[in-house]
Amino acid sequence: MGSRPGEAQYELAIVYHPIFSTEGYPTLRERVAPAFEELQARGLLELSGVRVLKPEPADEELVKKVHTESHLRSVSVSGYYEVALLSAGSAVMGAREIAASRAANTFCFVGAAGHHASADGFWGFCYLNDVAIAIESLRETRDAHRFAILDIDPHFGDGTRDILGSDPDVLHLNFHSGYPIGREEGTNNVDYALPHEASDERFLAQVDNALTAALAFSPELLFIVFGHDSHRDDYGGFALGDEAYRAFAEKVKAAFPRRVCYVLSGGSSPRVARLAIGDVVEVLAGTTRTGGP
Repeated sequence: MGSRPGEAQYELAIVYHPIFSTEGYPTLRERVAPAFEELQARGLLELSGVRVLKPEPADEELVKKVHTESHLRSVSVSGYYEVALLSAGSAVMGAREIAASRAANTFCFVGAAGHHASADGFWGFCYLNDVAIAIESLRETRDAHRFAILDIDPHFGDGTRDILGSDPDVLHLNFHSGYPIGREEGTNNVDYALPHEASDERFLAQVDNALTAALAFSPELLFIVFGHDSHRDDYGGFALGDEAYRAFAEKVKAAFPRRVCYVLSGGSSPRVARLAIGDVVEVLAGTTRTGGP
C-alpha cells in the first residue's frame, strides 16, 4: 500500500472536540457526544494503543487551495464556518498522524460533514471538503501524493468528485443510493449504486469489490468517508443492520491493516452512532467487544 515509513507509535488516534456536539450542524451533532461516551463505556479510550487528540481549525490558506473565495464567503455567513474549519482540521490532523507514522490508523469526528462541498458550492450539512483539504495538506508537506477515498455514505459524494474527480492520483470509490449527481469523468472514479433497501449482504459484497480496486491502485493512504446514515434506523438511503459496520471495518482492516483515516460523515441517530462508531473503533483498536448499547 504505497510507502510505509517506519512503525507507528500507537495503533489508533481518535480526533475529537466537544464543540462538535454543541456547535455542529443540528442534524449531525446529537450523535457526537453519545458516540464518544460509548467509546469511554467500552473502555476503548483507556487502551495503551489508543490516543485521543483535540484538533485545531484547518489553516485558512490551506482551505483556499481547495475552495474558491466566493465559496468561503458563502460559508462564512452560514453560521457554521468555524465548526467547518475545525471539522476539516480534524481530518487534517488524522491524516498527518498517519503520514508521520505516529498512528497506524485514525478515526476523525466532525461537527459538519464534507463530501457535498465542491470547490464553489455546498449543501447537505457539508461546508468544507474535509478529505480534499487533508489531501492538499499532505501534498503540501510532501508526506503523501497518492490516495484512495472509499465513501460509504449513501448520498452521492458530488463535492469530492468535483474537486478530485479528474486527479489521476486519487481513486474515488463512491457508494450511493440513487442517480449520480456528480461528474463522472476521470479514469479513477468508480460508483457503486445500491437500492434504498440494500441489505448488509449486498452492501458488503460491493465493499469487497471496492477494496479490490483500492488495493490495485496502491494508495499511500486510504480515506474512509464514514456515514452511518446508511442504517435502516437512520435517515440515509440503505437499509443496513446493526452488524454491518463491524463487518465493514473488519474487511477494511484485512485489506489495509494500517494507513487508513476514517472521517465521520452523515448520520443523526445516537443509538446507531454508538453502535456503528463503537464497533469500528473496536476493530481499529484491535480489541473485541467489551460493552455496547
